[in-house]
Amino acid sequence: MSRLDQLQREFFAALQFPLRGASRTLTYLPESDEPHEAAFLAKAEEIIKPGPRLSAPERLELYHRQYWYRLLDSIGEDFPILARMLGEERFWTLMEDYLAAGPSQSFTLRHLGERLPEFAATWERASESECPWLYAIARLEYARMEVFERAEYRPVQPEELATCELMLQPHVVRLALPRPADLCAEWETFIPVPLASVVMAVWRGPHGIPNDARLDPVEAILLDRLAAGGTLASVFQEPVDPEPTPEQISAWFGAWHARGWIAVKPESGEAIPFVRELDESADPGAGVDKMGSQSRAMD
Repeated sequence: MSRLDQLQREFFAALQFPLRGASRTLTYLPESDEPHEAAFLAKAEEIIKPGPRLSAPERLELYHRQYWYRLLDSIGEDFPILARMLGEERFWTLMEDYLAAGPSQSFTLRHLGERLPEFAATWERASESECPWLYAIARLEYARMEVFERAEYRPVQPEELATCELMLQPHVVRLALPRPADLCAEWETFIPVPLASVVMAVWRGPHGIPNDARLDPVEAILLDRLAAGGTLASVFQEPVDPEPTPEQISAWFGAWHARGWIAVKPESGEAIPFVRELDESADPGAGVDKMGSQSRAMD
């Protein structure tokens, strides 16, 4: 590793130290008078030269604030229902705990909340009854963003149904949620009661608007088969337990077709990889901008 690479990694690690003092007052994070850790101050002295008006730690904090403000601005917009259910103080505490646990592994802020559902499922500040709900809400809200970058292939035409190899549109995300998180869109108060699990689909509708719907468990099995690819006959070839009625199959299939879920499976050369699969080996990174008051001196 070159000296420049090492310096960049050390600088990025320094940015991930928690916000302290006056830096927090420009965010929604709970206030704290706790000073910067000694390791932050020592790293600043090691990798940054002081300026004529600012010390090395003060100069590092300019970037430190930019990093945190940008992340908080972005992730706060991505989970509005979770924020309403938890309330402002608890929501921002969750966001801070999540971001402090590890940086995003993506080059884009779109994926910043990718690991939030799993983190929320075991969040130590939440009760045992709350954790399944927090996972379900965060997973559903992330799926509503996820569908925007998924591929879409040519919808099947009625005359092709009997002959073409079919597949489920990649932008249809299927979810098994431990709680019915879709109910929370209408709730004003968080009620973490032990309601039954649900299976849902989230997809990109006309004009790019995300839609979601609950699935019957048997319907979800048939969709799994469609997602694996095959002819229409192969989707219904094997029996399903419990066996659906012809009326149920007709209603499900009609809904899939009306929603544009059924696509003609593309040739290998026509397949488009998901955006998320293009950056898995990239170094962690984050945008830094916004907030005009980062140039204040430290306390």
